[in-house]
Amino acid sequence: MKLSAIAALIFLVLPQQNPVSKGSIEGLVLHIATGDPVPGARVTLTRVQTPPTALPSVPGAPPPPAPPQPASPLLPQNNPAVNTDSQGKFIFKDVDPGQYRIQAANNGYARTEYGQRVFGAQGTAVSVVAAQALNNLVIRLTPAGNVSGRIRDIGGQPVVGVQVQLMKASYNSNGQRSYQSAGSVTTNDRGEYRLYWVTPGRYYLIAGSSQGVPVTVGSGGASPNEVRDVYVATYYPNVTDISLATMLDVRPGNEISGIDVAINRQQLYRIRGRVIDARSDRPPQAVSFSTSSRSLTGGGVTMLAGQNQKYNRTDGSFELGNMAPGPYVIGAQITETSGIITSSDSRQNQPRAQPAIVIVGNADVDNLELTIFPPISVPGRLNIEGQALDTLTTLDRLRVQLVPPPDATSIPALGTQSQAQPVSTDGTFKIDNLVPGDYRVIVSGMPPGYYLKAARLDQADGIDQPLRVTLSSTGTLDVVLSPRAGQIDGTLVDDKQQIVRGTQAVLIPDRQRNRMDLYKTATSDQNGLFTLHGIPPGDYKLFAWEAIENFGYYDPELMRLYEAKGKLVRVSESSTQPVEIKIIPPIEP
Repeated sequence: MKLSAIAALIFLVLPQQNPVSKGSIEGLVLHIATGDPVPGARVTLTRVQTPPTALPSVPGAPPPPAPPQPASPLLPQNNPAVNTDSQGKFIFKDVDPGQYRIQAANNGYARTEYGQRVFGAQGTAVSVVAAQALNNLVIRLTPAGNVSGRIRDIGGQPVVGVQVQLMKASYNSNGQRSYQSAGSVTTNDRGEYRLYWVTPGRYYLIAGSSQGVPVTVGSGGASPNEVRDVYVATYYPNVTDISLATMLDVRPGNEISGIDVAINRQQLYRIRGRVIDARSDRPPQAVSFSTSSRSLTGGGVTMLAGQNQKYNRTDGSFELGNMAPGPYVIGAQITETSGIITSSDSRQNQPRAQPAIVIVGNADVDNLELTIFPPISVPGRLNIEGQALDTLTTLDRLRVQLVPPPDATSIPALGTQSQAQPVSTDGTFKIDNLVPGDYRVIVSGMPPGYYLKAARLDQADGIDQPLRVTLSSTGTLDVVLSPRAGQIDGTLVDDKQQIVRGTQAVLIPDRQRNRMDLYKTATSDQNGLFTLHGIPPGDYKLFAWEAIENFGYYDPELMRLYEAKGKLVRVSESSTQPVEIKIIPPIEP
């Protein structure tokens, strides 16, 4: 048989795959205010891969494992970016079927996704099916703003080569606040700076060095003759505490000038005090000290004092040196006589002090008292109201944890958070290695329809207020779950009473805004319906925004603008309430 005949036979036998027809996306990039075309804008098309849905997390508790991820074929590469023509038009050809996000950017404008209504939030993904031509998509670009000024030292001289940043507050899913840099420059030889093409929004301006031990001082700037120094991080207008700073409202296309800041050269200070072992009321023989701090961008750093510590075992006096201005959490722990602890477990079991919050300003800190306590163990028992514990089929998933409430510094206190403990079949559990202090009770792994109803230690309530754990705490931590949580069945509509699909509804406690466990969210389905489960009894407000920054509902400043637009809802045990709420339009910049 000839080779050509064999090849033809193979071609007929093997199944043939039809090539997938590709689509296209075409649209315009326009000026948001004038509607004029924006020529030369860079437009990018990014393929979206939907991640597997994970179980909701509980603030302060370890994240639950993600569901197994099925094997999936590799996604094709993103299409190359294109530029708009003189009429502001763009087109992507040969687009594989799938979901995509489209983003437009141009010098002098804020980077914007298709469908994006608020900066800091996502836009709308578009779906492309085989052989489909998506037309008439419009992306509207907002002109960016600019901020400029001068940085001088206390003597009025220009500060050269110092960093100036705009910082924007942001929140994570647990309500923890951090700050994201929205632009950074260094001053020139006249102390001048200009932050250009800033996305409209509200920002803090900071000039100087980051908190911590200074960087090497010397040259390395724009000129070989430049000598750089290290300066105290200072916010506009000339304050070192961000809570006292004034926010800058950057409007579209506006130039904010004259934002001048006077800064000091950074000096290092000392923290001095005395440490006592509560068991003997005498100074311990050997102690190790630690300092914890948190950067503006949310990164926490914990360091052993090491060579920067001095300790006198005779009278318990200590000194921690080389401390830059800023907030710290100071910890102290008894070490072995050799000063070396061989494992993390042995360190955890060593007596340690309740961490102390210290703010170093422009002077040494004196007379800090640290008292070291032996580790505290708290036994506990979990019950379910109205039913036997063995009727709960998910008992093996329950975890109980004690977590310190957030403080004003947002610095993680070293060693104060307990590990999440499993619950035995008889309902007992035990939490070890605690230091005296205030804690909130977190129960993770509860089935739908359940809520944490009661938590009591030594007759003290731990639901509305944190529990206080002391050396004299001798009772059992009694935890009660109730299967009679409330439920809200909601409908989301617009001003014209039309249903709104695919939009998040947010339930927020009316008063206890620091109770992150009371926040609930759900997304409306194709019929505009949503359901919120597992709601503890109480008063709440229900919101739904057409667009809002990610987790912006944790921001108290932002919520003041929307407070009156929330719908008050009172939830009682076992109640199921039908609620209709109207979507809130975004506040235009």
